[in-house]
Amino acid sequence: MKSAVATTFELDNPLDAARQLAASIRGKLVLEKHSLGLLFCDADLDGASVTAALKDLLEMEVAGMTTLAALDPDGRQTTAAVLLVLTADDCRFFPAASAPLPGGGHEEKIAEAYRQSAPPDAAPGRNPGLMFAFCPCGMSFSGDSYTSALATVYGTPLIGGVASDDYDFERARVFLSGREYKDSLVSVGIWGQVRPVFSLRHVTSRFAERIRRVTKAEGNTVYTVGEETFVRYLEGFGLKVDVPDPLLAFTSYPMMLTREEGDETPLMRHISGLDFSQGSGSFLGDVPVGALANICLISKDDITAACRDSLQALLEKAERQNGFAYSTILCISCCGRAMILGADSGAEGRILSGMLPAHLTLAGAYCLGELCPTLHREEKVLNRFHNCSIAFCMF
Repeated sequence: MKSAVATTFELDNPLDAARQLAASIRGKLVLEKHSLGLLFCDADLDGASVTAALKDLLEMEVAGMTTLAALDPDGRQTTAAVLLVLTADDCRFFPAASAPLPGGGHEEKIAEAYRQSAPPDAAPGRNPGLMFAFCPCGMSFSGDSYTSALATVYGTPLIGGVASDDYDFERARVFLSGREYKDSLVSVGIWGQVRPVFSLRHVTSRFAERIRRVTKAEGNTVYTVGEETFVRYLEGFGLKVDVPDPLLAFTSYPMMLTREEGDETPLMRHISGLDFSQGSGSFLGDVPVGALANICLISKDDITAACRDSLQALLEKAERQNGFAYSTILCISCCGRAMILGADSGAEGRILSGMLPAHLTLAGAYCLGELCPTLHREEKVLNRFHNCSIAFCMF
């Protein structure tokens, strides 16, 4: 597979933006038999019009989403659109959009979109080598639905994220070749010669004296931790809980969950809401009963160290894949990480740009949830939904 990245800062005129992106790609890349575009763009851009124009100009399907900021080989790009084009003779790309997810049956709707991300001639029992998922923002269900639904269809590694915007949570959209969706999933199956490798890092600075076991929870709602209600548990850290927007207020204080059996990689969870009548808290992802919980305090140094360490681990994994030529890195980082970086918001981008090998290209996005395997071997794939993490996929 070959790839190229183009960036434009034209947000007012979608046709001009598409022309700039297409011209840049044409100047960098000779397209092979099968191609796909992935667009990461500012929420002020009319992404539906841009992807429609790109489909005509480049003669390929284009999927994507809005994001707080995008990543390209030069680093972090704000108020911009970044287009990654993949092209190959030995891979085929099959995008699909789900039915609207609100209204019940969301996991089956997600699973059906995954099933549609397949060639008509796919043999029974065959799986795609890799899947992308661009997920809608603001759904009432847990982000774990995106990974659990895939497990019912394919044993396939998944990379992706939840669409974001400038923290108003109203303008986030996902796109597919001229169509935009506020409440549907867009997925892409890659079928053929692809051998992805992954790397994921959390940050683990923590208030170790308050580790407690989750004693009552249902899905992404936690009622009690130890012998306390969840709200009381938060107050025990000295945190103010009477806040207008818990998601923003507790961005720097995600909850880390460690399970004593099964997947040994801890889960990070952002608090999304508090219910004082029940003393409960809701999260963007599931919280398993019995997990050991702790509230983390994350610093800028933690974030940059995790970024550097994760990319280095990815490069080392790829070196061990003898005989396979890699071209592309996709990076999905958390909007919470961007918020914590504050005035130094470009820190992760500078690290990525400085470490990127000359033979590879890179694109990515800041999302409200990251999808990435915590375990990926030939015999097993364990896809997870994450928060406050940085995820990489090389293919």
